[in-house]
Amino acid sequence: MKLALIGYGRMGHAVEAAAAERKHEVVARLDLGDAITKASLAGAEVAIDFTLPDAVVANARAVAGAGVRLVIGTTGWYGKMPEVKDVIESAKGGCIWSPNFSMGVQAFLRIAREAGRLADALAEFDVHVHEEHHRHKVDHPSGTAIRLAEVLLETLGRKTSWKEGPAAGAPDPNVLWVSSARAGEIPGVHEVSLEGPSDSIVVQHTARGRDGFARGAVEAAEWLAGKTGFFGIDDMLAERFGPR
Repeated sequence: MKLALIGYGRMGHAVEAAAAERKHEVVARLDLGDAITKASLAGAEVAIDFTLPDAVVANARAVAGAGVRLVIGTTGWYGKMPEVKDVIESAKGGCIWSPNFSMGVQAFLRIAREAGRLADALAEFDVHVHEEHHRHKVDHPSGTAIRLAEVLLETLGRKTSWKEGPAAGAPDPNVLWVSSARAGEIPGVHEVSLEGPSDSIVVQHTARGRDGFARGAVEAAEWLAGKTGFFGIDDMLAERFGPR
């Protein structure tokens, strides 16, 4: 498969390595400020975007307008999702997005959903989410932490919403609090903690590097080939893990 990379920073380089590992050809490497056109995409079948939230709509419009399918790994743009969805569907294009394409993270989210169900039956246990990333990451909480909170709320009936924490003053027990840390070069840590009066349970995913994210993005490009529509990662994973 011929791939274009939109964003050629740390993640772009990791995606390039993963593409080579899976015997794909990277035909275009575009960074912020480079024009995205049919010519600059150089015959790519799928473009993989790891850029910045403010660039996603324009990138989607340019890629779809060039007749190229799109994988969006950028985080923090989700308030603009209706606009991106309309761009893709109006162009009769194909797009798949996820806050995290790591297959390990996707398995972790399914484990977290079950943890929420069990915690709901243990009224004495409180639940919170914490995430850590490198100091270069601009959004917080991470897109994965937000998705983790949403997944927990699906089965954790006594929490009615999530908020970024820690709370000012005493925390509302009906809120699922999500905290963040940014330091050094941490690739990514996400954890769900169940805190009881006598013990605690921690379910954690720790990334050892960017390889897992990159490999998953390339797998998503493979899955998207030939498809038309606007997809989330669960559409792809239904074939691997079964329905949620």
